[in-house]
Amino acid sequence: MRRSRSFSSLPLFLAAISLVASCATNPATGRREIMLISEEQEIAMGREYDPPIVASIGLYPDTALQRYVQALGTRIAALSERPRLPWTFRVLDDPTVNAFAVPGGFIYITRGIMAHLDNEAQLASVIGHEIGHVTARHSASQMSREQLAQIGLAVGAATSETIAKY
Repeated sequence: MRRSRSFSSLPLFLAAISLVASCATNPATGRREIMLISEEQEIAMGREYDPPIVASIGLYPDTALQRYVQALGTRIAALSERPRLPWTFRVLDDPTVNAFAVPGGFIYITRGIMAHLDNEAQLASVIGHEIGHVTARHSASQMSREQLAQIGLAVGAATSETIAKY
């Protein structure tokens, strides 16, 4: 069955409207970009990811160090482009030299990297780098690109008789 031109262009039109509506200003760069993940979704993802990360790796069992890293991180994050995020900073009980961030303001520093730092300025630099990933919405941007690719495939399947056959 051959599709009519007006029907086959409807999904493309709807996708274009959706893309225009999903443009947002990146808080770190000030540039407009397509963002399909809201800040609320980012925070929810971080809250979802945090318990399994902590359960699988474990927190470093020094509560004074945990409080210190949380306090330092909170001070730095307050100066960021996204000071209102519910920032969480954790020291993980892992010997590898690593630090990472997940969406929504969850920052993880390993005890392995802590052993290589000589002073607060170096720790602040590591924390600031990870805050930068969150403020620039790197994870949300990557997820948005993946969703756009999936939308493109769906639109292609809906508008192309060759793709739709498969």
